[in-house]
Amino acid sequence: MDCEQYLFGCAYYDEYMPVSRIDEDFRMMKEANMNVIRIGESTWSTWEQREGEFDFTSLIRMLEGARKYGLNVIIGTPTYAFPSWLSDKCPDVLTTTSSGRALYGHRQLTDITNSTYREYAERVIRKMLEVCGSYNDVIIGYQLDNETRSAGASGPAIQKMFAQQMKERFNGDLDAFNLEFGLDYWSNKVPSWDAFPDVRGTINGSLDAEYRAFLRGVVTEFFSWLKSIIDEYRTPSQFITHNFDFSWIGHSYGMQSEVDQKAAAVYTDIPGVDIYHPSGEALTGLEIAMGGAIGRSLKKSGYLVLETQAQGRPSWTPLPGQLTLQALSHLSSGAGSVMYWHWHSAHNAYETYWKGILSHNLRENDVYRELKSFGELMKEHKDSISYLKKRCDVAILLDNRSLTGIDEFPLNGEEAFKGNPEENYNHMMMRWFEACYQMNIEADFVYVDDDLSNYRLVIVPALYSASEATIQKLREYASGGGHLIITPKCFFSDEYLKVYHDDQPHGFTDLIGATYDEFTSRTVKGFKGILDLTGEAAGFIEYYRPLSSTGLKVLAIYDHPYLNSYAAVMRKGTVTTVGCLLDAHDTSVVLTDCLNESGIDIPSASFPVIVKKGINKLGENIAFVFNYSMEPSEYVMTCDARDLLEPSISLTSGDKITLKPWGYRIFRC
Repeated sequence: MDCEQYLFGCAYYDEYMPVSRIDEDFRMMKEANMNVIRIGESTWSTWEQREGEFDFTSLIRMLEGARKYGLNVIIGTPTYAFPSWLSDKCPDVLTTTSSGRALYGHRQLTDITNSTYREYAERVIRKMLEVCGSYNDVIIGYQLDNETRSAGASGPAIQKMFAQQMKERFNGDLDAFNLEFGLDYWSNKVPSWDAFPDVRGTINGSLDAEYRAFLRGVVTEFFSWLKSIIDEYRTPSQFITHNFDFSWIGHSYGMQSEVDQKAAAVYTDIPGVDIYHPSGEALTGLEIAMGGAIGRSLKKSGYLVLETQAQGRPSWTPLPGQLTLQALSHLSSGAGSVMYWHWHSAHNAYETYWKGILSHNLRENDVYRELKSFGELMKEHKDSISYLKKRCDVAILLDNRSLTGIDEFPLNGEEAFKGNPEENYNHMMMRWFEACYQMNIEADFVYVDDDLSNYRLVIVPALYSASEATIQKLREYASGGGHLIITPKCFFSDEYLKVYHDDQPHGFTDLIGATYDEFTSRTVKGFKGILDLTGEAAGFIEYYRPLSSTGLKVLAIYDHPYLNSYAAVMRKGTVTTVGCLLDAHDTSVVLTDCLNESGIDIPSASFPVIVKKGINKLGENIAFVFNYSMEPSEYVMTCDARDLLEPSISLTSGDKITLKPWGYRIFRC
């Protein structure tokens, strides 16, 4: 199968259209040099409006049109939204959460472990695949479900599965299970495996977090099940993908808490991502870079952008030139496709004002014309700038269990249960990623089971849940000369969120050269020391006490009459420890110091000029230079280069170029 075919296109929903116009739409796509459509992911009630009555007219119409116009097709299983007759027949297919059973109507409200749901889902998938067998010449891949969730399922049947999993993991030793999860507290001990209390009422953060980890595993198993069905029908040339999404604060932001994406990606040939972000004056490219770094982290290879915005929300309407800038930003992160959600703007229902490429009048517009121009550019240069390989010196460690752990136990400790993960783990992690991004330090994301040896600096944000094996791995990395940045709340608890009962940070005090046993959520207004920190220690502080002066360099202390004996930032050997939350400026100051210590060159250019580099299929070094600004920006070349789009233009190191507002240049270096 060809997992490195450049793809440019959009999602297409014939079933949403107010009029049938496949010929017109597909003709317009071809004129814009688009080569792929995504279809099918929400069409169950169209294909099976009544139980057992299948009508694939719409599917066939789209596949015939794709064949006629030479478009490739990616088909999603229609499993993330089901017809109402199924919930009427078996209400248990609707997820039961702490709020009770879901009401029919929304998407992703399914208990994906439910046997009745799976029976009917498998039937419609197989019927779909039988139809698709006649169109293998245009179908290049299949998408597993859509932005899959467990929907917080916690009905009796799935909780019984969880209890059985715990029984197997602890080899039936109920006492060991109760001890590990601290269930003596408030008389929460489980009396027997057959009398497992309803987890929806638990006050035990460890148990709740473990149930959420179990639900992530449910999603992974669901992917395995879907893939096993498709594998019976697909040809060797057809790939499997999934559109992974991210945490959400009105746009894509940080690690998705409900899916173990790395584990789930095992069941794809090439992972996909859905990246949405602010636009207009608020466009920075940060979310594109973040989503791309996670996308390429999942299988250490290229990835597909299966969804991004054309117009999107009304506040995201792009300014002239931004669509091209955004598309090239995706490709410069290592993507092999740019695909929009979606082709037209819906004329009714939930997402009426999440606008597609075409507006509601379905005519050519400025968005279409700019994408048509981008399609023309890519027709010639697709092999030079898609599926770029990255060589990053810096990595940021991601961990789902730590995200959940800080959700369960927020930093302020005021609500010692069920915090907001987007105000904690992801914001702490993204603060470091954004510092790298703005300094033009391209960073990978890595996971606790990844090889770290190729990185010169690894940033470890808020690794609250850390197994002994993970701690040992990081110790070996640092002892071998690798540079680490340790942030607050690292190594505090084990994989079950049981707090380690020795000196904090557990297993690292000797490498750090300090320890703490007190912390606070107060704000301290300022620092003193070697580093030029100008902000506050806001939101969380660990009271680090040096164990000895041998080898320890205190870089900053708190400017506070009672806290000035505690280290705010310190370094011993190759380990730099930050004991508090820093603002954006101070994070960049610490990062700069660590990059210098690591021997990593810091580019002279910084945001709004963003530089991304990679190696293309031809083995060429490619550099993108972007201007994320309403104003012109200057950039000084750091290598001899030839302009990719205008090969007659060559530049030498030291030459100065001017970038237009929202402009870009691409170079062969």
